[in-house]
Amino acid sequence: MRPSLKFQSVLYLYLLLLMGLSVLVPVTYLLELVLVFLFFMVSSGMIFYSLLILATLRDYPFSPADVPTGFFEPTVYVLVPAHNEEAVIGRTARAILNQDYSNLKLFLINDNSTDGTLGVMRAFESTHPDRVVVVNVPRHRGRSKPGALNYTLELIESTFKRPDYVFILDADYLLSPKAVRTLVGIMENAPNYIIGVQGNVRPRNWSRNFITRFITLERLVGFNVAIEGDLKLNENGKYGGTVALLRFSHLLRLGKFREDSVTEDTELWARALIEGYRFLYYHGVIGWEEAVETLRDYIKQRSRWAQGHLQVMLDYYWPVLRSCSGVMEAFVEHFYMISYLVPVFWFLSVVLNGYLILSGGVPLTLARPKLFLVVSVLAFLVFWFSVAYSNWLEKRRFGFGVQWWFVLAYPAYFLVFVLAGVVYTMRGLLRLLVGKLHWEKTRRFT
Repeated sequence: MRPSLKFQSVLYLYLLLLMGLSVLVPVTYLLELVLVFLFFMVSSGMIFYSLLILATLRDYPFSPADVPTGFFEPTVYVLVPAHNEEAVIGRTARAILNQDYSNLKLFLINDNSTDGTLGVMRAFESTHPDRVVVVNVPRHRGRSKPGALNYTLELIESTFKRPDYVFILDADYLLSPKAVRTLVGIMENAPNYIIGVQGNVRPRNWSRNFITRFITLERLVGFNVAIEGDLKLNENGKYGGTVALLRFSHLLRLGKFREDSVTEDTELWARALIEGYRFLYYHGVIGWEEAVETLRDYIKQRSRWAQGHLQVMLDYYWPVLRSCSGVMEAFVEHFYMISYLVPVFWFLSVVLNGYLILSGGVPLTLARPKLFLVVSVLAFLVFWFSVAYSNWLEKRRFGFGVQWWFVLAYPAYFLVFVLAGVVYTMRGLLRLLVGKLHWEKTRRFT
């Protein structure tokens, strides 16, 4: 069943259920059910971040191996899909060719670009004919990242020696020279059920303006707390679609990437988990990205991410939970699957409970608006602490981080981004409802 039809079916059944309940159950009871539901969602968010903050204090559940140099190095193919990336692809290609790793081949994937991207790629191919391969994706297979990646993987299967690993990297990323060698060392010492290892992501234009600073805090919390905490708590990292080293054989066994998915990374993570695989994560390998610099581009980008994440939730929610190794992992992955809905739940909880308190409310049996509002405020404080903690951790590790005045001022602008979260989540839901599964390119600012 198409994702849009599946979502429509769920939505219509939900609406029918609400209509039936509205006839059979008094409105005040329905209001109580909504308030109690929101209370549990907000509470689970507070528990989620508290657990993962504590989990980050643990050691990593792996130790990297020393990778031999020269002939004995495992083969790595670096795949860089690009659509109209003339402004950034050259720097990314140079960062790969400067890696301290000799058994490496770079596949520059031109996905139907209309600017000078192909010309930049050809220049690298002519200069490094033994190390660079330019792939031109046909129109009927392109204009989407998973389609371009799958076309290249099929080309590798039929034409090239099969590698041990493929390294997926977006076209705007910069890496340190030791990045590939470090990730290979982790995978060489990992058990066979580990499909890949995810590296870290940081905006290189973090100080450009208000938006880029906020996105940096998002990245810090997402990687230093959520992903690292999940790995150390459940040995279950995530796949973010870039700065990631994957076992080639395992990727083929999973059927490569799903081409009708807007977020092929989250979708692959879910399928891998269901098949018994796990991802690792390591904070010490950083890919420096270009973050969007305007609120409009932020909402546009996050709308696509929300749509893809919700699509994965709809398709894999119960299979993912059944595949978890225990209650703790199931709780964390449950929250990860619904994470784009959490700002909506928190916002509704604050608005509804605040309104009931200010207006004098209606007689309620189970719901306690004052208590629920206090819990919502506590949930915000826990999240604010996770922001400050992740920034402190980053400064301790790398000497990098957002200025403390911006972290301390978080309550002043938090609501702006909560409202943005409500907007892009609802846009994602609407696109999923109408079946608009279209990959949109992120605008470049350099």
